[in-house]
Parts: sequence; structure tokens; C-alpha cells
Amino acid sequence: MAIDRSTPPPVSDFRDISLNVPEPITLTNGMKMWIAGNGEDEINKLTIYMTGGGFQEKCPMQATACSMSVFNGNKNMTYSEIAEAIDYYGAWRALQVYDNCTAFALSSLNENFDKTLPIFIDSLRFPVFPDNEFELNKRQLAVNCATAREKVKYIANKEILRLYYGEKHPLAVDPTPAHISALTQEHMRDFYSSYYKAQNCNLVLAGRITDKEIATVEDVMSEWLPDGEPSPLLEPEAMPTNQMLKIVNKDGAIQAAIVMMLPTVPRRHPDYIKLRLLATVLGGYFGSRLMANIREDKGYTYGINASLSGRSFDGYIGISTECDTQHCWNVIAETKKEMVRLCDEPIPEQELKVVKRHLLSDLVKTLDTPFNIAAYIGSMFCYGIYPTYFNDQVQEIIDANSSDLLDVAKHYLDISKLRIVIACDKNSLPECPVSMSKI
Repeated sequence: MAIDRSTPPPVSDFRDISLNVPEPITLTNGMKMWIAGNGEDEINKLTIYMTGGGFQEKCPMQATACSMSVFNGNKNMTYSEIAEAIDYYGAWRALQVYDNCTAFALSSLNENFDKTLPIFIDSLRFPVFPDNEFELNKRQLAVNCATAREKVKYIANKEILRLYYGEKHPLAVDPTPAHISALTQEHMRDFYSSYYKAQNCNLVLAGRITDKEIATVEDVMSEWLPDGEPSPLLEPEAMPTNQMLKIVNKDGAIQAAIVMMLPTVPRRHPDYIKLRLLATVLGGYFGSRLMANIREDKGYTYGINASLSGRSFDGYIGISTECDTQHCWNVIAETKKEMVRLCDEPIPEQELKVVKRHLLSDLVKTLDTPFNIAAYIGSMFCYGIYPTYFNDQVQEIIDANSSDLLDVAKHYLDISKLRIVIACDKNSLPECPVSMSKI
């Protein structure tokens, strides 16, 4: 039968979208482990979320350097032996430092899990911090840091965090190669002894999980016992500056980076999901208002985005783009106009329907694989969400209407509270037009 290509396929709304986060099992050593185990392939991924992240650093990059250093060698194997064994068994490791925790992940073939997991855990339990490997780590971090600091986007992002959180807040710290060079083995051992403990661990095991994989974890972890209470989580207080606009000079920069931040609410606040809808309408997908106006209509930039970032203690809408320096003030003016429009006019029903489908499509991806579900479970430790947050979010998106969103926009999208940073070659930046003060 011939396909009628002149008629587009029907578009229907999503039906049931839900995620029931599994109850954790308790290992014999007292650790909690969540399992997302309906995978089809004979592979697995174990992620250990260890309390101790960027907020706990006593000096810049301490948590990152420590997390790298634990794999430089342990009491049983050298760095080279660890790397060779992990590679031989077809496994790989990953790590990521968050605000209040660090995630250590091991991905393995199920048939080799009983061989790779002991190596992985020995590195976390019995690191030796060899000098040579530590110096190599520092050099790698210093090079990455120096490279990043040359980019206007990085410069703008760091500066906006200083304006938004205040100079002394951990998120406002701007690591330099000099900071990294100053790190010592004592910094590593101090951070390790403070946080890398059994009572600070939460485990998430994903993939094709059977009793065999669970037994392997149980056996390997059984001797790693808690020696006290879990380390408390830190939520440092933000102390925003009064400065709402800052221009940072980068001599010779070809284009400018613009970053804007507007304070909102933490993830658990009842208005958070509605704000996510608003941020998506504003600049959260390719058909957003900022893209339609600033990219498609005006041609000021190749792309501009807005997103809502939420932590357990605060949240903000962030807007960012890179453009020719001559367009900076126009980009900022048009961004403010779009924010004001959201406060003045209800979102048309068809546009709202498109945005809802976009957000629900993103949520559906969480359900695609056990590894995506595991990452969602990990968000409980990284961002302070709760087990039913996924389902609450789905329902909030479905129930939201234009009237509710208009009320939320009027309450939160106050452009007088919008902090702005431009990183560029100041010599190429036109003078701020007087009309900007009226927008």
C-alpha cells in the first residue's frame, strides 16, 4: 500500500507518564542502594554518591583534585595497574563533583563485575596518593583551567556568579592555575579523611541487574563499615552584590558573551515547575521567543537560551548567548522586552501546548533506559529532589494554564532584578544607549 506523504501523521498527547522510584535495599554494612534493573544488555553501572563536594572545599579545586587522586593508586595496585585492569575487563570509570557530593561511577560487563568492582572500591577505600600522579593531575587541571579562562563565555559565567552569590560564596570561586599549583597532598588527605566514609555513601545500581550483581556489591562492600554519623550538608548563604551590570574586558575577544541571571525559588517551591514552563517559553527550546526574536528575526546571534536552575536552597533563571559585540545592547533590550511581554500577555494556547509537549518529551527520555532512571535517582543526592518529584512535575505541567503562568510571570519576571554581565573587548563595545534605562 502506497504511503500518503501529503498528509502529516496525527499528533497525540502523551498518555501515562510516571516513574515509581524503587525503595532502596540496605546492605549488611548499612549503606542504602537503589536499583534500576530492567536493562536488556548484560552491562551495569554502579554510581556511588559520596557526601563532599564543592561547598566543602577549603581551597579551590580541592574536591575535584581529591576525586581524581583516589584512582592514582591504592594499597594493592599502582595507577598503571588499575588503568590496565579496568581497560582489560572492558570497564570504564567516571566522576563528577557537585555542590554537596561527588559521584563515582563504574560501568562494567556483568560477566566481569566481580573483577572490576573490587579494584574500584579499593581505590575509594585505600588510596595512597602517589606524588608523581598527583603532580600530573595538577598539571592537567591547570591546563584545562587556563584554557577555560581564555573564553568569554567562561569569564561571563564566573562573573555573574560573583554578582549573584557574593564574593565569598563557594559558587563564586574562580579557580586559577595558581590555585591548582598550590594544592598539596595534605589538602587531598584532609578532604579524603573528612568525607570519603561509608556513612556518606549512597549507591545506585543500574542495567541488567540480577541477584548475582547484587551479591557482588554486597560481598565487596561488606567490610567497608561506617565509623560515625553522615557528614552534614552545607547550604551557604548567598550575599548578592548591589551591582546589576558589569562589563569584563577581554582584550582581543572576537565576540562577546552575555549572561543574565534572575533570582527565583528553590526546586521544592510550589511555583518552581510553572517557572520552568515560563523559562522554556522564553528561551528553553529552538522555537522559543528569544530564538524567534533575537536569532530568526533580528539575526543578532546564532543561538540564545534561557533555563531555570534549581538547587535545594535557591533557584534562578539564567539567560546566555554569544554575539558580535556591536549587538550586545540590542540583545539585552530584546531579552527584557520578551520578559515584559510574558508579564503583560497570556501565553497563547497553541504555544503553551507546544511547550508542554516539549517538556513532557524531555521527561519521557528519563524513562528510556535504566541508566536514565538511575541518573534521576542520583538527582536526589545532587539537587535535593524527592522520590515523587518526577510525577509531581508531570502533573504540574499538564495542569498549568495561561492564567496561572501570567500570575507567576508578574510575580517573578522583574527585570529590575536582572543581573547582567558582558565579557568582551571593551574597545569594540558601543556606548550603552540612554534608552536602555527605560527598558
